[in-house]
Amino acid sequence: MWRLLIPLALWLGTAHFSRAELTAAQHQGLQVALEEFHKHPRVQWAFQETSVDSATEKLFPAGTFVRLEFKLQQTSCQKKDWKKAECRVKAHGRKRKCLACIKLDSKDKVLGRMVHCPIETQVQLELEEHLEAQCSRVERASEDHRSYYFPGQFAFSRALPPS
Repeated sequence: MWRLLIPLALWLGTAHFSRAELTAAQHQGLQVALEEFHKHPRVQWAFQETSVDSATEKLFPAGTFVRLEFKLQQTSCQKKDWKKAECRVKAHGRKRKCLACIKLDSKDKVLGRMVHCPIETQVQLELEEHLEAQCSRVERASEDHRSYYFPGQFAFSRALPPS
């Protein structure tokens, strides 16, 4: 039995998602991340998403938090043309491995975002903990707990009748 579970666990750990498998919020989060990436002044060429390695979402009173890990590869198009369908991945183009944390409200307005896409061959100077801390700040965006009622948040007692 264990011989069957170990390969299954390894396969699940390396699962890739296609765009069709992403939820609406995850797809919207990916679009926000790609747009944010292409706004960066140091990016000169259009990049295309080649795989989504991890996609999760969590609901909060203020909106939906989406966490994505995905890979990008350089295309032959200029960055202003990144949405065009004719932009094809260059065989030996630069590759990037991205972490994106996006918080969306119920109308898909962006409440918070963090997109980190270092070059795959680049030594990562940022510690994973630092990125996770940034991701956590995005997750908590617009979560002002004073404006929402949670069960048990308030306690009321009745006054005893006068004796």
